[in-house]
Amino acid sequence: MKKLIDIINFNADASCLSSKKWLNCLKGGIDSKFCQWLNLYVLHKKCISLGLTGATIADLCIYNHEAIDIINNNRHIFEILLRPFAHDIALFRTYQGFITNITYGKKIIINTFKEYSNFFLPPEFMCTSLQIQMLSKMKIEGVFINSSRFNIKKKERIPIEPYYVRGLFASKLKCIPIFGNLTDEYLLSLQRYSYDNWNNIFDTTNSESIYFWRDGESPFLLPDGIQREDYWLSNESNSFQRIHLKDIHISYCKLLKENMLKTYPIHQFSSWIKEMRMLWFINRVQNIENHLKSLTKNELYLWLQVINSDILSAVEKNSPVVLLKKAPNSKWFMEYLIKRSERGFEGEEYLELLENYSDINKEQYLKDSNESHITKLIGRMRYLKMIDS
Repeated sequence: MKKLIDIINFNADASCLSSKKWLNCLKGGIDSKFCQWLNLYVLHKKCISLGLTGATIADLCIYNHEAIDIINNNRHIFEILLRPFAHDIALFRTYQGFITNITYGKKIIINTFKEYSNFFLPPEFMCTSLQIQMLSKMKIEGVFINSSRFNIKKKERIPIEPYYVRGLFASKLKCIPIFGNLTDEYLLSLQRYSYDNWNNIFDTTNSESIYFWRDGESPFLLPDGIQREDYWLSNESNSFQRIHLKDIHISYCKLLKENMLKTYPIHQFSSWIKEMRMLWFINRVQNIENHLKSLTKNELYLWLQVINSDILSAVEKNSPVVLLKKAPNSKWFMEYLIKRSERGFEGEEYLELLENYSDINKEQYLKDSNESHITKLIGRMRYLKMIDS
């Protein structure tokens, strides 16, 4: 029987998930939308490998601890992957910045879940050869790569079976390629209450183990999103078995063909700096990061907010338009606009706070504000202080 490893990137700062909507998903304790989503997997007994960013975990710990309890009480369902604190663009990181982001992510994961898979899921599938070496030095076992995120020429040269990826100075890491075609099939299943193509794709692939990646926020961006995901899971074929990464024996190719890429390819930037509208923001963040060791703890916590990749995405990317079916048996489709959030504004405010943190007026603003992104910020800073104490 074929094996499916369902790898989920969950980023509470996703560009289409506004801070207000996200916090509303955490309201209601055990009845919150987020808990409802988790409980779908418990109810249907469907294993997932959950890649929660540290920022997402901090939000859950502060505003919806019941979700943490569901995960910890059902570890046969939920496997936790290693993530950084911020869902950043790693290609912008300095040596110290990259380590700091991962260190805080790992610290939060250990503090919250104790056990985790020592495979690192890189945000945006971005990594440099130096960072592969750094991950190796940090005793991280492996990473993932998604060839569908690269152009056709690069895609053809990325191995389709697990292999060892090279880093600088003879370093190497295990690398697991994602089966990229499944991501679109999953999204179509949700949007159109369909499941045939999803189930059929397992019959047409020769691979015995299929690694599938998706964004966990997807059902929270659609009307009736939890019901849509429930429908998809309810109709999933029994012809394959969902398992965790830790429960599968993986053979890694040690000798790749001459034309195959041995190193981690550099991801394109065009989607994040398409019109260069956020170049000023990138430069200011970079100037701060060059002096990272001199920051106070509060300034460091703010820096972890401004490196989020979706600050750029929300400004540079268009809002996606999808075709939705209103119900499983409906013949009618409607166009639905998934709006980008005002994360660019939030990032600008976080950056201004970081650059002028000692300003008394700004400290008062934090205390008085009832804005959702400030509520989120205060909760995260409180949680980071707790794990640093």
